[in-house]
Amino acid sequence: MAFQIIGDRDTILGYQFAGVAGTAVETLAEAQAAFRAVTVAGDCQVLILTETVARLLGNEVTTHRLAARPPYLVEVPDIWGTKVPRRSLEQLIQEAVGIRIVQEKG
Repeated sequence: MAFQIIGDRDTILGYQFAGVAGTAVETLAEAQAAFRAVTVAGDCQVLILTETVARLLGNEVTTHRLAARPPYLVEVPDIWGTKVPRRSLEQLIQEAVGIRIVQEKG
């Protein structure tokens, strides 16, 4: 299975030590170009994006995920850790299926 990563230079370097090819990006234009290159090439099955890059790409990431075709996208924190607050199981369920879980007060 072929993996690639798009992210900041330091995170890419760490993944390269583990044998994962990657592209370091700093701007939105660089991120868009790298994302398009990987998704069009067809030789990658799993594309790893740092959270920062995934936020930069926003709608492109969502559109690609909804298409449900390779490469499948995975978001990881960069080397400085996550910048996104963790969501609870309840929040994840609500986001995924649109059902809000409430506790009945009795």
